[in-house]
Amino acid sequence: MRVEACCQALLESLLPELDPDRQGLCVDVGVGTFAFYCELFAQLGFTTMAVEPSPTDKLRAICQQHSISLIEQCLSDQVGTQTLHMGQFAKLANSNFSSLSADWFGASSSTRSVPTLDLATLLSQVSTPHITAFKLDIEGWEPVVIQQFTELPSKQLPRVVMFEYGGGSSRAQGSKGWSPHFFEGTMTCLKVLQQKGYAFSIMVDYAAGTQAKVFDLQSLDLAQESPFYDNGVYGNILCFYQQHFSVEKIQRLCTPYRGGLANWLVSTFVS
Repeated sequence: MRVEACCQALLESLLPELDPDRQGLCVDVGVGTFAFYCELFAQLGFTTMAVEPSPTDKLRAICQQHSISLIEQCLSDQVGTQTLHMGQFAKLANSNFSSLSADWFGASSSTRSVPTLDLATLLSQVSTPHITAFKLDIEGWEPVVIQQFTELPSKQLPRVVMFEYGGGSSRAQGSKGWSPHFFEGTMTCLKVLQQKGYAFSIMVDYAAGTQAKVFDLQSLDLAQESPFYDNGVYGNILCFYQQHFSVEKIQRLCTPYRGGLANWLVSTFVS
């Protein structure tokens, strides 16, 4: 499955249903160098915020063109500064793999100090009534942010949360993004969202032969089971708050992005 293209197609179709009057904010945390979700949010007419400690010239131009608020910091659980471990893939520098986690598989020994803010501080800067979409791709640091959702009142919960999981190997191999430490973090994300009442969910995985999986987060016994494919590689999970869609609609939106090897080179550098 072409993960990012599929997820963007989903959000392009579903966000206008979640918030037809565009009253809420859309937040893109960990923008990276491609698949600019913040640009999609803005093009859909939403007030948009981008959180990225190392913005590219292209991202700066997009933010200026679409009046997107750019916060050049890392979202974490601390207000201050932390060490960002610069990304590396196949022995080449790649900022898409940069992480606040020293043991992330894509992190190198090259580091720099970056300003950080926590979720409460980020939300204190928001003037819109609620958050419509919250996209999170921060290389193994997702649970650090999502655990802060436990402190949010219902009115502040995003209508949809999308976060990345896995990467670097398959679930069966159990290494890199699927190592016990990071898999536990992924499960923590699901447990927190389940606790906060998120239910209707969609999983989009890169693994060959898979299709988007639609599941009810509230029905899973996360102490005993998970939604992941045995051959799962990496992907995104979208969890919705008090909103459901037909399974047929989701599969119809995702079908064009199934299969094929054309995106293999891209995916190996961005997972």
